[in-house]
Amino acid sequence: MNKVVVITGGSSGIGKELASLYRNSGDKVYNLSKSIEKETDFDFAVDVCNEESVKNCIDKIAQQNSSIDIVINCAGYGLAGALELTPLIDAKKQFDTNFFGTFLVNKYSIPYMKAGATILNLSSACALFPLPYRGLYSASKSAVNLYSESLAMELKSSNIRVVAICPGDTKTNFVKNRIKVFETNERYGDSIQNSINKVDGNQEKRMTAEFVAKKIFNISKKKNPKPMYIVGAKYKFLYFLSRIMPKKVMLHFTNKMFGQKKNNK
Repeated sequence: MNKVVVITGGSSGIGKELASLYRNSGDKVYNLSKSIEKETDFDFAVDVCNEESVKNCIDKIAQQNSSIDIVINCAGYGLAGALELTPLIDAKKQFDTNFFGTFLVNKYSIPYMKAGATILNLSSACALFPLPYRGLYSASKSAVNLYSESLAMELKSSNIRVVAICPGDTKTNFVKNRIKVFETNERYGDSIQNSINKVDGNQEKRMTAEFVAKKIFNISKKKNPKPMYIVGAKYKFLYFLSRIMPKKVMLHFTNKMFGQKKNNK
């Protein structure tokens, strides 16, 4: 039986690849994205930070179908910079999109979901082992993980599955679209920019969006999925290390690798 699938951020990257996979399976796919220039019956220009916009769109989709079977929250972006120097407005926007956007889409979709439905919240490997100068992004995705686990418990009696997906570095426009706050002072010198450049490099070594999307697609088909999945063998190994190593040691090596030594001029 064909499914009704709602995907946020389905116009690019992992979301776009997922939309293609579900459409090729014969499912009805609705794309909610800010970047849509021309709306269609299945593509809606929606800002997930706007509660009224989200509600109206989900209601419209529900009116066209008996229920919503799968919701995948892919909309999000990255923010990089020193926590001390990041403007509050940027910090709030990071959470508005990555966390509250997911919250709103699920809030208004759940009333139209029946037993057997699935919610997939796209998190990040950064939610599991944060990096320096990625604090707000890591925190927003960590919030998605804990929110997903709480929601899974609340919806268990309704037999609605909730899963957090934590992919590692993926070859998309994510790096290009990341908001970078390079403001610095004597405390940080050029370590902020050096760290950001290091993490953003090696694009060719990243997983492809097709690979990650296929993993997520297969997870959505599971009848009894785990609460969380990590996509990428390297990130699974790092997560294993983070579970057995003292936190202080893990943070020390992570900071040594990605913090970058200050080099004031």
